[in-house]
Amino acid sequence: MKLWQKIFLYTMILVMLAVSITSILLLKNSFSLAMEQRKQSVYSEHEFLLTSFRSLMLTERLRANAVVLDEEALRSNMADTFGDSKSGIAFFDRDNKQVYANKRMKIPKVLIDAVKTSSIPHMQVQNHRLYTASVESIEGKNYYVITENDIKDVMGTYEDMLHQIQVISMSCAMGMSLILIVVVKLLLMPLKRVNEGTREIAQGNYHKRIRERGNDELSELARNMNIMAEAVERNVRALEDVAEDRKHFIDNLSHEMKTPLTSILGFSDLLQIKKEISDESRIEYAGIIKEEATRMRALSGKLMELITVGEAKLDWKQEDMAELFAEIGASLKVIADKHHLHFSCEAEAGMLWVDRELFKSLLYNLVDNAVKASSEGGSIWVLGQFEDGQFCIEVADEGVGIPKEEIDKITQAFYMVDKVRSRASGGAGLGLALCLEIVSAHRGVMRFESEAQQGTHVLIRMKGGKASA
Repeated sequence: MKLWQKIFLYTMILVMLAVSITSILLLKNSFSLAMEQRKQSVYSEHEFLLTSFRSLMLTERLRANAVVLDEEALRSNMADTFGDSKSGIAFFDRDNKQVYANKRMKIPKVLIDAVKTSSIPHMQVQNHRLYTASVESIEGKNYYVITENDIKDVMGTYEDMLHQIQVISMSCAMGMSLILIVVVKLLLMPLKRVNEGTREIAQGNYHKRIRERGNDELSELARNMNIMAEAVERNVRALEDVAEDRKHFIDNLSHEMKTPLTSILGFSDLLQIKKEISDESRIEYAGIIKEEATRMRALSGKLMELITVGEAKLDWKQEDMAELFAEIGASLKVIADKHHLHFSCEAEAGMLWVDRELFKSLLYNLVDNAVKASSEGGSIWVLGQFEDGQFCIEVADEGVGIPKEEIDKITQAFYMVDKVRSRASGGAGLGLALCLEIVSAHRGVMRFESEAQQGTHVLIRMKGGKASA
């Protein structure tokens, strides 16, 4: 059963119960009032008949000059007095023996018993008739007097009204059912839209948005569903991006591994196939094999380092930046001198929480990239200083630079601006991707400023740290 059907059915039942119960209570109240009025009237008539009969008996005694009338005279007077009465009346003695009755009556036995027990007047309704019983002393004897009155008019009115209430209730129920169907449909229309929108979202249409109207609970539900759809869409897009990045990563890795392997296998075959080979050719082939093998070792090392940065547990220690930069600078100056480059590496004294080996790898990779991009006689400098609670690093060179449209892509794994130059210098396009991972692990940010043929500036900011006094 659908929700609108449940709401309609339950509301309909409650309305019908409320209308029926209210109508019946009002009818019973009206009937009780009418019945009380009739009982008062019947009791007054009962008392009037008995008072009139006592007066008649007094007159008869005076006429007969008797102290007490005998039972035969009493019955005769009862017949003369009550013979033409519309109401039924009967007299019983103390042995429940009927003394007189103006007509046949089905008197409830419990009524006489009740009067015997309490000696006060009682009234009882049976078969649309109202019976009134009382104990009366007539001519020195106690009699049970019972009168019968027809109350079909009151009962008929009650039954007619009850029938009318049933008809009215059914008519109201039909009218209310039509109104309820329309109202429930209108009220649940937003829920239907939410349901349809949710179904579309569940089927993969994450661009779907549910229309929001008003500020009620259903509008709030639609708003929350839209927020959920946006979150799902973002997550799906992120997963798609991750999947696409992984695909590119695997494609690039396959390509990068294929080139040196092809060279190694090719020249190995030449060494194996050729029976006669000069020392000069052998040295050349061996050099190429060694160069490609070295390149593969560097590629696998960088790849392993890139993979483990985000998974390895970092060894955090407070390091003096001036001392660490001096140590790194001494190692890197050898590489710079080999390429005939001017090199400078220094930092402001102060302590910073870092993973020592990862931090050294960060600067080694940045300087290695700067060396590859620079020509003989160029300059490379690495500077570190504390600013506003952050440690700022700048690595700059005067090399070939990076076109502006390429800057956003250079931290992608295996991406190389100049593939020929990078491969010639042993690069695989993993250095800057590794640097980005290391900076992220240190809760820092890295950005690049560069123009073609104007050199490159790498700017890094790491949170925390404090300069020495």
